[in-house]
Amino acid sequence: MKKIIIFFLVLSLALLAGACVQKGPAAKVNGVEITREALEHEMRYDLEAYKAEGITLSKEDEEAIKQSALERLIGTFLLKEAAAKAGLSAESIDVEGELAAVRGEYADEAAFIRALADADFTLDTYRTALTDILIIEALFEQELELSKVTVSEEEVQERVDLYLENYEGEDELDLEELEEYARYMLSEDKAQALRNQYLDRLWQESEIEFY
Repeated sequence: MKKIIIFFLVLSLALLAGACVQKGPAAKVNGVEITREALEHEMRYDLEAYKAEGITLSKEDEEAIKQSALERLIGTFLLKEAAAKAGLSAESIDVEGELAAVRGEYADEAAFIRALADADFTLDTYRTALTDILIIEALFEQELELSKVTVSEEEVQERVDLYLENYEGEDELDLEELEEYARYMLSEDKAQALRNQYLDRLWQESEIEFY
């Protein structure tokens, strides 16, 4: 699962990293341009996902996707900027350790490199994007202490009851595994709410122009 998650997380970062040599701006964030080509690349993955599902999009749908993609790029930029101001850098994190963990999920180095190529990465561009992701994770931990997020047993039980109420399968569920999954999802929900609040504050404190 790690390899899939990491690929999707680094996508916006890799595209944003290459934005400085492209055609005119789609937006300007605190004086720095986000280019239209970076936006088009970001949108392309969204559009291909809908196409793979056989979904036909209207012009209004495409405009909404474009706006969502642009907001992701802006959010990524703001988080990288905040991390730099907080003194976080590549030296603050274990990039090679995380890279080794992802690489270890493949049969061999050749399979890993093929997977990178399939996701439009070289090893160098992937390492750069992964570095940015880990720096942002470090920023969230430094500013929000996400590792200290807790959930109560009552919350876990309520979530488990909800899962059981809506379960339509025939196989018997392992309640211990279900409780662990519920605990993880509740923790992640709370952590994501904190991330969203933090990013909203960065938006409010920034100068953002759309073109």
